Order: sequence, then structure tokens, then C-alpha cells
Amino acid sequence: MQYRSRDGDMDIKNNIVYVTFKETRKAVIRKIKLSQYLGDDYGCPVCGVRLKSFKPIWKSYRRKTAEMGYVYPLSSIETFNEDAYSCPSCDASDRERLFALFFDEVFRGFDQGPRRRLVEFAPSTALRRRLSRHPQVAYRSADIIRQTVDDRVDITDMALYPNNSIDIFLCSHVLEHVEDDRKAMQEMFRALRPGGFAVVMVPLIHGVEETHEDPAFNTPELRWKYFGQDDHVRQYGKTDFVKRLTSAGFHVDQLGADYFGPDVFRRAGIAQDSILYVARKTVPS
Repeated sequence: MQYRSRDGDMDIKNNIVYVTFKETRKAVIRKIKLSQYLGDDYGCPVCGVRLKSFKPIWKSYRRKTAEMGYVYPLSSIETFNEDAYSCPSCDASDRERLFALFFDEVFRGFDQGPRRRLVEFAPSTALRRRLSRHPQVAYRSADIIRQTVDDRVDITDMALYPNNSIDIFLCSHVLEHVEDDRKAMQEMFRALRPGGFAVVMVPLIHGVEETHEDPAFNTPELRWKYFGQDDHVRQYGKTDFVKRLTSAGFHVDQLGADYFGPDVFRRAGIAQDSILYVARKTVPS
């Protein structure tokens, strides 16, 4: 899932056809292979299928990070279960399964009033389907380039969303692609209603507290080596990431295994060191 798609030059019809074909093909392959993963040890909170195991991260990703000399071991990445990365039924990643656990709890607290407006940036197929079907949610998908979303919008300039108009933003692994991430955080804060929140996730490394960004790192090789992917423009540090969100006006909650429960994480294939960052726009006193 990437914020800046490489399909941007395709016309709308061809892009939609291509994406639909690609997703359908992947779904058929998953269905064919699913029986070998079924069991009772685990369960996907996105699609509800019971499993004996999840699928590990792609071998190609491990090869690429090794080939490019990525400076951090994959085991040091926060909220990343490389041995149980994706659901063999719906393809939901470990962090998407974490989102499902959180939103299940949030949605249970919704009353029968007006539907809550939820905007997901760079949506994933399985989670998008789940969130958009909830009767108390008015769901919109958003991206700057992808042509299969509801709203074509730049996260750093969201005039499409008036002040105090959105209840929830879901912004997962987007900001590391965005040059002016502080402006994006300010825009989310502006558009959220008081009492609303944004789930904001970026790649973080255990022990790295300060963000590393350097305009001179402008080649695929350098970005792979220091930022973990060729279209990332920084490697966030945990302390600095939270500081940037609070500087935009947010109060940041960090929810981990002590909040959800260690066995809940285990059963959902979520690493015990995983943290969900919830940036809240508090109601003025």
C-alpha cells in the first residue's frame, strides 16, 4: 500500500480495469491456497477466518532490503510481524488487523445518531471493505494519485474537507512518502471535528528516537538503505514522530498489548511490541 502510486499516468478506465483484474487474480489465488492455512490457533479480525498460521512477509522484500543494505534489521521495526505478516484469506497485514481490533471497539460505542465520517488514505482492499460496510460510518477513501478512490486529494492541502468536518482519519504508512509531513498533520487536525481522532502510523525503529531526513538522499539506493524503501523520504524516530503530532495540536495515545491484551495480539498475529498511535483533537474546555 503506497500513497504515491506508479500508475498515475494511466487513464481512469484502464487504471480501474487493471486494479480490478489484479485484485481479483490475487483473491482467486488466495482462495485456492487457503485450505492449507485453516485451523483454530489464530483468527483474522478483518475477515473473521480462523487459521493455523498467517503468511510471512514476501521473500522479495527480505531480499531487497538485504541487497540494498538497509541499515536496520527487520526485527527492529515496530508493529511489524515479519513471520505472520498477512492473512492468507483477505491479505490484511498485521497493522491492518490491529486497526480492525481498534475500530471494533470504537464502533461498539457509536449510538444511532448521524453517521461518522471516516476518511482512509491509501486504502487497503480488505480493511476498506470492512470499514465501508459499517452502518454508522460514512466512509471515503482518499489518495493523491490512485484513481480507484472516492476522493483524489493531496493530504497536505485538503480543501475538499471543511474545518471540523471529519470524525476519523486513518493514515497508515503515508506520511513517510510526503515531503511536508507537518503540513499534512496540520491539515488533518484542521479538518477533524473536536472530539475526533486520526489513527496515524509510520515505520518506526526500536531505539531510534530522532527522525532522519536528508534531501541529499534522493536516489532509490540511498532511500532503500536509510529509509527502507525507494519512495520514503525519511526514517521517523519515535519521540520526534509523537512530537510532530503534538505540535500540530493533537493529544497522542499509544495503545499496545497492555491495552488490547497479549493473547488478543497473539491470536490476531500481531507482534507483542506493536503500538497503535491515536492522535486526538480534544474538545476545548
